[in-house]
Amino acid sequence: MSELLHVFALATALVGAGSLILIPRGVGLPEVAAGALMFIGMADAMTLSLLPPVVWFAVMLPAALALAARCRSPRGSEASAGAGSAVLTGHLALGLVSTAALILLMTTIAPDAVSAPGTVAAPDAHAHGGGAMMPQVMAGAFGLGAILLGAIALRTERSWGHRLHHATMASSTVAMSAIVIL
Repeated sequence: MSELLHVFALATALVGAGSLILIPRGVGLPEVAAGALMFIGMADAMTLSLLPPVVWFAVMLPAALALAARCRSPRGSEASAGAGSAVLTGHLALGLVSTAALILLMTTIAPDAVSAPGTVAAPDAHAHGGGAMMPQVMAGAFGLGAILLGAIALRTERSWGHRLHHATMASSTVAMSAIVIL
């Protein structure tokens, strides 16, 4: 089941990143770069793991902050007025934050998911009282937040390219959340 969710999350992230290029009015380079960064980070974290998840978090979080600052600054909003919407830019910034956090949360389940029968679990793999369910609770919050923000964005945007991007981004986030929860 987890493998299917990984494939689904990557496929929808790829469609979402690709749809940014196809939006009729065009999207700014920072937005396209954010979509590509999310897909590349997810692909690496779910397949090869060339970079540790904490590095992806350290790259995605400042990128999200820069994108959000661009959306909020008067000069940045003038520059992006013809390039896209503030809803899209804000949604991408939040997407970077949730993707970075979910990549970290997926590593909290990795030892149990990949340990073969007869192997010994890592010393820190035991439950820690009341906080043992925290990764699943956080992942659930990210998944529900993605559904809520995606629905708001779908109602706000009129372009089919925008709608496709918001729907695929939300479904990718929900799939990543389900990987952590299940």
